[in-house]
Amino acid sequence: MSLTEKIKDLAKTSEMDYVGVASVDRFAQAPTSWRPGDLLKSCRSVISIGVKIPEGVRQANQLAYGGLRHGIYVYQAYGYVLLNEKLNTAAFRLTRHLEKEGHVSVPIPSSAPSDAYENRGVFSNRHAAVAAGLGEFGWNTLLVTPEAGPRLRLATVLTEAELEPDPMYSGKRLCNREKCGVCVKVCPVQAISKDRGVRLKIGDRTFEYARLNKGRCRYGIGGLTAKALGRVDIPVPENPQPEDYLEALKLESPWQKMERVASMCGRCIIYCPIPSKK
Repeated sequence: MSLTEKIKDLAKTSEMDYVGVASVDRFAQAPTSWRPGDLLKSCRSVISIGVKIPEGVRQANQLAYGGLRHGIYVYQAYGYVLLNEKLNTAAFRLTRHLEKEGHVSVPIPSSAPSDAYENRGVFSNRHAAVAAGLGEFGWNTLLVTPEAGPRLRLATVLTEAELEPDPMYSGKRLCNREKCGVCVKVCPVQAISKDRGVRLKIGDRTFEYARLNKGRCRYGIGGLTAKALGRVDIPVPENPQPEDYLEALKLESPWQKMERVASMCGRCIIYCPIPSKK
């Protein structure tokens, strides 16, 4: 087996549903500090891995928004926490294997830890996944795949190993915001723009997704509004700054602080109609 085949086999035996490889040159147009070489100067390949969110977990979150609030705990545990642990463990296993083969590698966590003030992670797992051919961007700013839509979690491994890259996704267009717009409608804090987008180039392809108000999104993820299952309905500023979020946290229900171990929202994920059941 080639090293690429060994890595993919190891990912699958680590319960990963998705694994793909991107060559580092596909990130040439990425902003400074978001390129693989910023974290690993000798990086040659980017490995993207993913795990699907089970359908029953999605349905539990929908029930939470239908009035059965405690359904959110299923989503937090099995749509985030456990999947993040699996992804981080798998990324570490791939890293150890690559380094035993003599290739320095950097595992990128699936979620936290991250920069709370800047509201950003270590590296963009969703951009890596698109570059590695797992799918395309949905208007909701997330990776969408033909099999799971946006209902999956991701992690990444940067490596100096020269692996065989996968082709980028070239199948049927998955997200059509002109005919859909569900993510815009269901966002409880109106964080997803209806018509303002971000255009970017990965490899030789150009993508576009919604301009996201990350400050407002954070209020939804944190459950700081009743529309995102908050126990206290805290007003959301038009364009929240980090300091506004700190003030909002002071008003949060102490009971909810005990509950918030992961996202309290996820509506743009669970209500997305991709893949179509028609």
